[in-house]
Amino acid sequence: MVEAADLTTPRRELLLFGCLAGFGLLVLPALVYAVGVFLLGEYRPGATVGSFYADLYAELAAPALWAWLLVLGPWLGIQWLRLLWLPFRALLRRSVPASPGNEASPEASDI
Repeated sequence: MVEAADLTTPRRELLLFGCLAGFGLLVLPALVYAVGVFLLGEYRPGATVGSFYADLYAELAAPALWAWLLVLGPWLGIQWLRLLWLPFRALLRRSVPASPGNEASPEASDI
């Protein structure tokens, strides 16, 4: 079994992309179909989840923007969250003291 600490950054990113794209290709369409049938009704008269997958994969081959956004949505969402986290991460790094000996005790005015 490969540990996460052993993976280099490009390999870790490829693994993340592969897992999230696989989720977007295999699991997410079934969830979208189920929620759509529950909230909106039948996908199309006589259609099943298999016909939804067939339509999705045909649109991926077309290529249609909505189909690619559905499949890559989990990965794009994680990347968007990472991008939003960057400024906060920079602020957190700036507030950490450079060395353990330079730690200042908090004063009442700091709170």
